[in-house]
Amino acid sequence: MAVLGFHFSDVYRTCLLKRTKTATIMCGENYFRVAQEILVYLSNKPNLFKGKIEERIGRAIIERVEIKKVRDLTVEEARLSGSKNLKKLKSELKKWYNSDENSVVTFVKFNLQLEQ
Repeated sequence: MAVLGFHFSDVYRTCLLKRTKTATIMCGENYFRVAQEILVYLSNKPNLFKGKIEERIGRAIIERVEIKKVRDLTVEEARLSGSKNLKKLKSELKKWYNSDENSVVTFVKFNLQLEQ
């Protein structure tokens, strides 16, 4: 298995554990592959790059990968990523990545298998 991981802020804990977040959207082109297994972590730090990994919660199998522009994201992709709506998702992407409608993002749909 590749040593790749999704590192989510602890604010996503409930969404991930309830499986209402089954996708993520990252800035730029990220080359995950369908059927790839990824480790999934949570951190209590708001900025994951300044904190340490606190907890591994499971593994995810990548189901779908699409590289697209922010303007091409759909309502369904916003819902799968845990956002209330598309407008909120775009606002969050702008806050996190300083993105605009022309920014390139990678949409990744995954199936989370929680650790026991």
